[in-house]
Amino acid sequence: MLGLASLLACRQHAEPIEAPPSAPPPCGGFDWPVGPPDASGYYDAQPFGGLEAHLGEDWNGNGGGDSDLGDPVFAIADGEVSSARHEGEGWGNVVRVVHRCGDGGEYESLYAHLDVIAVELGAPIGRGTPLGAIGTADGRYLAHLHLELRTRVGAPLGGGYGTSADHVAPSTFIAAHRP
Repeated sequence: MLGLASLLACRQHAEPIEAPPSAPPPCGGFDWPVGPPDASGYYDAQPFGGLEAHLGEDWNGNGGGDSDLGDPVFAIADGEVSSARHEGEGWGNVVRVVHRCGDGGEYESLYAHLDVIAVELGAPIGRGTPLGAIGTADGRYLAHLHLELRTRVGAPLGGGYGTSADHVAPSTFIAAHRP
């Protein structure tokens, strides 16, 4: 498990914040939240949608179980931290980042079940900035990252399942909007 000092040392992988390009990809492009830049060493254990109407994706290390506990979680795109706090039972530590794009679009990424939070409210961040570490939502689950991507900034936290026009499939979106 990485300590906070080791996690913050991962900032060397972060890219500087730059103005969004005048053409796609929006917000300077999107990367995966683990195993940058291509999610190497991780898999999406519970994809978006499906029979359970999962509103996000659950990223696990290839080793399974708690093998990814403490691994760093990275910002998927440039933005600003809109929330960084403990959200209670079932969610644990959650970071939200607002991505304002040059085309006027806004997206909000949500990173849940974190073991530790490494950013502060209001902080500007670049794609690849360490946000925290994979956790267990206070021991409720095996270690994994729950990632949501929303088109309505500030939408209520919700329960992680259901139907919502405000959520998009993170991997599909990221794959279509690579830097």
